[in-house]
Amino acid sequence: MVLPKVIYENLPYLYFLLSGALLAYGDSWYYIFSGAIFYIVACVVLVTRSAHRRLDKQNYRAIKHALPELLYEYLPYTYGAIGIFILMSTRQPILQFVAFALFVLALRNLVCRRTNRSKAKGLF
Repeated sequence: MVLPKVIYENLPYLYFLLSGALLAYGDSWYYIFSGAIFYIVACVVLVTRSAHRRLDKQNYRAIKHALPELLYEYLPYTYGAIGIFILMSTRQPILQFVAFALFVLALRNLVCRRTNRSKAKGLF
């Protein structure tokens, strides 16, 4: 089965929206579990696509991270999930600020990662 490109490219974001809708709609464990599954599937799809679409593949194996590669790849999504959990579970302003900071950090990491991986390595 082949999906049209518009649907295929936006499917992980639809999963994120479904996850958010499930978390916002209900408080039972069924909604929370289903929302978590949709969030995890969206993260896996985006990380897998990123790995296959890298233009800097020749230098990909030479990069050494302080964290294991699997943890490094999913860290921005983990920041986002923790931020969502904090926002849903508290009304304290300082913790809401921490959640906002986690969202900003996750977004920054994803934007930098996309920029670095979408262009071939230059000479300088």
